Amino acid sequence: MPQAFHRVVFEPDGRALVVPDGQTLLEAARAAGLHLEAPCGGKGTCGGCRVVIPDAPPEPSEVCRNVLTGEEIDRAMRLACQVRVTHDMRVVVPEETRLGDQQILTDGAMFDVPLRPNVSKTAVHLPEPSVGDQRSDADRLLDALAEQGLSDLTIGVNVIRDLPKRLRTLDFHPAVVVIGNEVVHLDRPTAADACYGIAFDVGTTTLVGYLVDLVTGDVTAVASRTNPQAAYGDDVVARIEYAGRDRAGARTLQTAVVDALNEMVLEVCRRGHIRPSVVYEATMVGNTTMNHLLLRLPTEAIGRAPFVAASASAHSVPARAVGLKIHERGRLYTAPLVAGFVGADTVAVILATGMHEGGVLRLAIDVGTNGEIVLGTRERILACSTAAGPAFEGARIRYGMRAADGAIDRVDIDGEAVVLHTIGGAPPVGLCGTGLIDAVAALLAAGVIETTGLMRSAGDLAHAPHLASRMVGADGDRGFLLAAGDRTGVGHPILLTQRDVREVQLAKGAIAAGIETLLEEFGAGTDDVEEVLLAGAFGNFIRPDRAQAIGLIPPVPREKVRFVGNAAGAGARMLLVNRNMRHVADDVARGVEHVELSQRPDFQARFAEAMYFPQASGQ
Repeated sequence: MPQAFHRVVFEPDGRALVVPDGQTLLEAARAAGLHLEAPCGGKGTCGGCRVVIPDAPPEPSEVCRNVLTGEEIDRAMRLACQVRVTHDMRVVVPEETRLGDQQILTDGAMFDVPLRPNVSKTAVHLPEPSVGDQRSDADRLLDALAEQGLSDLTIGVNVIRDLPKRLRTLDFHPAVVVIGNEVVHLDRPTAADACYGIAFDVGTTTLVGYLVDLVTGDVTAVASRTNPQAAYGDDVVARIEYAGRDRAGARTLQTAVVDALNEMVLEVCRRGHIRPSVVYEATMVGNTTMNHLLLRLPTEAIGRAPFVAASASAHSVPARAVGLKIHERGRLYTAPLVAGFVGADTVAVILATGMHEGGVLRLAIDVGTNGEIVLGTRERILACSTAAGPAFEGARIRYGMRAADGAIDRVDIDGEAVVLHTIGGAPPVGLCGTGLIDAVAALLAAGVIETTGLMRSAGDLAHAPHLASRMVGADGDRGFLLAAGDRTGVGHPILLTQRDVREVQLAKGAIAAGIETLLEEFGAGTDDVEEVLLAGAFGNFIRPDRAQAIGLIPPVPREKVRFVGNAAGAGARMLLVNRNMRHVADDVARGVEHVELSQRPDFQARFAEAMYFPQASGQ
């Protein structure tokens, strides 16, 4: 019997396509080029892929009934991952379901390094051949470069094939591009100063690319994107599972991120008024899973104990081999890794902050789905990764969202007023990670949330009617009203629920327990830490006093807390502008002592204890 097909139209975009019978709406949306929020990877546990089916909506599945509210179900809302297409359908995708642009941090602290790139572009004058000088064209070129101080070079066969014609076209006056110790291209002498590279920070959630002038070392342009792989799962475990689901899974993820990187190449080149053909090298840092997916390395072993990477080494490969569209003979350098869940982004943070050269004890925290923590001095560096989960990315939070326009990013209780600040000043549409921390901290200080994480009832808050009036029910859960429906941009109220608070406890407990474990392993206490470095976009936007109020970061004096921004991106630039830093990165990656928390019997006890909130001051 021939397979049936059905037409699906996604509104308000008007995108239409024909899909086979039985395909999920989430899969259909991906095929249509629409990326929906799906932090759980389509398992039906996160509720991110909400869509509305206005015409003859199917009966809600048990999963939909467990995740959606009664009001949402009555509005014909369903989870796209749970609805299979069995007839022609019209589907409305709400704005909050779309995986759109978000607030992405691009600036980061950077340890000063001399300009010594792995790429050079040198204009040379060659004597033309004669009866008295019958050197080969290749030898003639290498001799001329040696006179400029560029010795011990090689020329590949592909370049030599074009060399005779190219030299004569340029009247023996080429601008020679050398990557490492290999001649890769002969350009016009007038283009001798057009020599660029691009540094990528490939994160689980975001991508950042820096176009760097390799003649001056200056950043010419910056581009950023949400990682499109997020449509297939919010964390690396979900990506690993998707990659192993079928043969095409890993290729789909690799293609998604490479397409985004190529878009960024075009964007920064357009802003810098150059052609991609004069971008000769790219450097990339990222966690182990992002590294392996980009290089098409197997990821299965990373996702199960003992969490082993296929390769932890740095790699230099032809950029075109992974689909990156810079110069046709350009190279891609990927930095070394530490372990299965401690990747090159952590190595880059160490380089950018100079932790490997410092004499005082410093603690670096990159708060994210996989919270990487580094502690040490130049004598010894420890690192671990904690499964903090995606709560701080807005996932698994009732009204959570990424840090995009309309996201509540600050919450203050001023007298009897609840004061909200949103990104872009737009009406609130959800709660991002920084707003989540702010809300919990503010409610802890106000006595709405106890140190156990329990959210008090309206009756318990009778002494504070302005707070008690905001306590509402939420489908069997207790919630605190942050914004009424008539004051939001989505037409429904935004709450912080008891379940949200529990998610915060799990996330902050994992990070706090990881910090305590590293301190004990190092033989140090909180008082010994001279500086706490908050890395990454999330770390840069949180308020330290709020992070300390919920126990996310240690209670050190505020002057010891320093934001280092996108230090991973800064480290990627260091590896681009100074080739010697690649040897340093190798040494750092080999020297870091990885502490595997899952194998420590004391970690679970610490984790359980760290889930409690600190006693609020004045209580």
